[in-house]
Amino acid sequence: MTEAPSVLVIQTAFLGDVVLTTPLFGALKELWPAGRVTALVIPATAPILEGLPAVDDVIVHDKRRGGWRDLWRVLREVRRRRFELVISPHRSARSALIAWASGARRIGYRESALRWVYTATVHRPWEAHETERVLALLAPLGAKAGDAQPRLALREEERAAARRLAGEGRYAVVSPSSAWPTKRWTPEGFAAVGDWLAARGYRVVITGGPGEREVAAAVAARMDAPALNVAGETTARELAALVAGAALLVANDSAPVHVASAFDTPTVAIFGATVPAQGFGPRARRAAVAEVAGLACRPCGAHGGRRCAEKHFKCMLTLTPAEVIRCCETVLV
Repeated sequence: MTEAPSVLVIQTAFLGDVVLTTPLFGALKELWPAGRVTALVIPATAPILEGLPAVDDVIVHDKRRGGWRDLWRVLREVRRRRFELVISPHRSARSALIAWASGARRIGYRESALRWVYTATVHRPWEAHETERVLALLAPLGAKAGDAQPRLALREEERAAARRLAGEGRYAVVSPSSAWPTKRWTPEGFAAVGDWLAARGYRVVITGGPGEREVAAAVAARMDAPALNVAGETTARELAALVAGAALLVANDSAPVHVASAFDTPTVAIFGATVPAQGFGPRARRAAVAEVAGLACRPCGAHGGRRCAEKHFKCMLTLTPAEVIRCCETVLV
């Protein structure tokens, strides 16, 4: 390995996963300040890495719409660049194939698909936070794990635009959706918390992706106080800027929680089908988790599901606004 190696990190999962991989980028840049670190990500997550000092370049793989043709393009691109080291926090067979095609030294998890293609593997420590699991991939390099705090970068004009959008004064971001229905708290619950925040002088900003407009609208419709609903209207970076400037984020177990961790925004994370012990809890210094403890059915999967397998959905239906508000009180100053 040269003193300034070219390193590829493969993380083609969702936005939150990419945010939680940023400590690995930082650790690699600290290990080799003159090295070149490239991230391989999907189109939806590539913008979030803009301006991050630890990432020198990005390769975009449209695995959802590009199909085999785009995979073939990426395989050729990775081969052409002659990386000296490839690290894959993503455990899919596709990611393993891309790593193998590089011809470089390859590090992955023992629990990955096609693990035999890696030249070195490490155990994925299930008991650790995801940021620490990702940093465990440094072990074959003899490097220390380093800082496990996620990091993102924003331009001042992006922060200013978020302040203009949110309006004058303090504001709180409410993010009521998730890709998995069993990870979503009720619209009535979010509305009650939104009204509580508004009564205390916070402007409430409701966020969500393009496919989450309906969920966000349901929350806004149930609030007595006015709220700014920008669901489906912001880019990933605009969402990050809104979260970065917020006095508080209230969200389900989803990507905004990890974005908030990257900016140390006070956070209340709501967990239903999943639990923080699975490694995806908030990392902000002032953070609280709202959940219904003592349910034997939790967690019901690695990512939640489309419907409650027990058909009662107690993990969310019995979580009260009073409990979430109590969590808000613990993190607000």
